[in-house]
Amino acid sequence: MGTVAQLNPDTSPDSPYAIELQRNAANRRFCPRLEAEYGRARLMEGRALVRVTCALAVLVAILRGVEQAVRGSWNASLVVAFGLVIASSAVLAAIAWSPAFERVYLPLARIVVPLRNTLVAAHIAAAAARGQLEVLMALPVMLVGPFFFFGLRFPTALAAGLLTIVSFLTAALFCGLALPVVIHCGVFLALAVIACAMAARHFERRSRTGFLEDGLIADLAQHDALTGMKNRRVFDEHLAHLWQQAVQDRRVIAVLVLDVDHFKAYNDRYGHLAGDLALRRVAQTIQRFVRRPMDLMARYGGEEFAAILYDVEADQAKEVAERICRAVAELAIEHRDSRTAVAVTISVGVAVVNATADRSARGALQLADQALYEAKVRGRNRVELRDDEEYRSLVTGVFANPSRVGRV
Repeated sequence: MGTVAQLNPDTSPDSPYAIELQRNAANRRFCPRLEAEYGRARLMEGRALVRVTCALAVLVAILRGVEQAVRGSWNASLVVAFGLVIASSAVLAAIAWSPAFERVYLPLARIVVPLRNTLVAAHIAAAAARGQLEVLMALPVMLVGPFFFFGLRFPTALAAGLLTIVSFLTAALFCGLALPVVIHCGVFLALAVIACAMAARHFERRSRTGFLEDGLIADLAQHDALTGMKNRRVFDEHLAHLWQQAVQDRRVIAVLVLDVDHFKAYNDRYGHLAGDLALRRVAQTIQRFVRRPMDLMARYGGEEFAAILYDVEADQAKEVAERICRAVAELAIEHRDSRTAVAVTISVGVAVVNATADRSARGALQLADQALYEAKVRGRNRVELRDDEEYRSLVTGVFANPSRVGRV
């Protein structure tokens, strides 16, 4: 755990989990997006416990009502209070077992649980004042529940606990419960709330740290360790998903395949450590140009990168590729053994294809790969484009003859 927690965000530049871990965010709220994600994850993780607790709350309220009826203790105010308690408990239980749980439960529970605790605490105080001291045993359960069983966040649980104490003490004094009993109950309830709050904060810190570490591990599984970019598996999955989206939306997809020129010669001359550093600098430069929400840049393997641009025209895709080429050349990373330039350069193949049901994402990637092959044949450090019309000439797995390129 310690190793993960001390990861430098620079090794995972686009991972919010690494950033939050480094700033020790387990002791406070995350950034809004992660806070919402954490809240959903924690709520869904405890859904089974919440369901059982809500169902038991309804059952206990009904049994208590039956007991009051048998005792003949009903009056108008008690009927109203029990009606509210049973109705609110039933609604909360119904939501807990419904498909609307994730969306509706927590906003409703934030209101219902403290309100219900307030009513029940007042009833317990009144019953104790009438000599039913056994009902005092329910108070600890009412304090523990909001912290650990109803899926509430810490501030709401603490508020519910404090309201329970205030409601009980106020009602106990009003109903004439013996002062020593009131004092003893008040001290015990205060200690119980403090203990619950300390335990809840401890568990929440561990829960938050675990959430960040799990998220970071999942993030790292999607990233290339050297460059921090998405890896090939993520690229392939994203391309397949985006292709289906483009078919539905009748949009164009551009696929770019980028390759560092003469990179083997660079490694042979400068060494693999220098090669790794050069690849990282190239990756950081390329990534600046692929930032839209639906676009993706990945390290596809070795010195090769790939990008997806959604809903762009051919001239726009080519312009992005040319800007990337210029930016990499302007890094001025010395490359004396390059037969193309005195610095590290890249070649880019671009395929711009209308996504249709009779075409495939793999075909678009192959077309971009053929465009890259053409760029290498024609001297490297350049961009070559193959557009929608050339898709019909595609033979998957076989490079087109360079002499025929452009005549299809």
